[in-house]
Amino acid sequence: MVRIDPNWTYCGLPVVRLENRWCAVDVLARTGGKILRLIDKTADRNVLWENPRIAPHEAPIFASFDDHWAGGWDDAFPGGAPSIDRYGEATPYMGELWTARWDWRVVDRDVPELELSVQTPITPARYTKTIRLRDDAPVLDISYRIEHVGTQPFDFMWGIHPALAISPNHRFDVPATRGLVDEWAGGGLGRQGDSYDWPNLPLGDGSTLDVRSVRSRDYGSLALHFLTGLKAGWVACTDTSDHRGFGLVFDPVAFPVVWLWMVYGAWRGYYHAALELWTSYPGRLADTVAAGRAPILRPGEVREARTSAVLYGGVDEVTDLRADGSVRGRLASGAQSS
Repeated sequence: MVRIDPNWTYCGLPVVRLENRWCAVDVLARTGGKILRLIDKTADRNVLWENPRIAPHEAPIFASFDDHWAGGWDDAFPGGAPSIDRYGEATPYMGELWTARWDWRVVDRDVPELELSVQTPITPARYTKTIRLRDDAPVLDISYRIEHVGTQPFDFMWGIHPALAISPNHRFDVPATRGLVDEWAGGGLGRQGDSYDWPNLPLGDGSTLDVRSVRSRDYGSLALHFLTGLKAGWVACTDTSDHRGFGLVFDPVAFPVVWLWMVYGAWRGYYHAALELWTSYPGRLADTVAAGRAPILRPGEVREARTSAVLYGGVDEVTDLRADGSVRGRLASGAQSS
């Protein structure tokens, strides 16, 4: 049975909790629509990273995302890095959603849902997402809708941005074929501009790095890799110490590129990662437009998508993940699991 309780607060901010027998989800419904926590009850841990030094709070629209980021799971629209749109308007770092004050309501249906919506202040759009926790599986379904409410077309980028708690026992699995190194801050995660066959990144000494394996906190590196050529629509991050993991299932036509953000101690002492679903790349909207990869929304048009967040177990390496919660993969012993 699914329970929704809208009567929580955290750091003075309204929180809606969704819960079933497998997981609990805390949503900062008014503040950015952020999913702050996703608790895997079997593993007794939050799979999302929480910033140990910054608590959730409201921030002004052009605030630096990095300086205010409390962790968790955010949405990014209409851009990633700060940029300029086709009309000369500045677009904020990580978009207009995370600083906005959202409207929300609990919808009482056979299975209750949390509906959140906001009108973005610069880009003429109405962004709506509906969160539904299943009563029969450890699956969180999220439906998204972007509606153009203005009079002129606009280019955009759209990202789904869950930050993940990691350890050296964790492993990424993404059915991509190519990787491109974008941001880089030293260490062994490649250099900006490096292109490679995923997941094997060539290093300067002639060896290769399997990017799927999470490095330790003292590895001293930071990088953002763009993963393309998706053969299926899922990503996964597994803790091989207890064979438990978190993954997203999605439409690869809607989100054809995965941004893999890896912070192994080289940025502000943080240690986390993100498997992000995006419509396009690179990070600046103007650069994405110039590359011909930015979607365009025209007056009255609507863009919709859906993702399913799955908590799974019994594997170390994921080979397939489904929206019904089923997983296929391998254990370290080589046994197949499904």
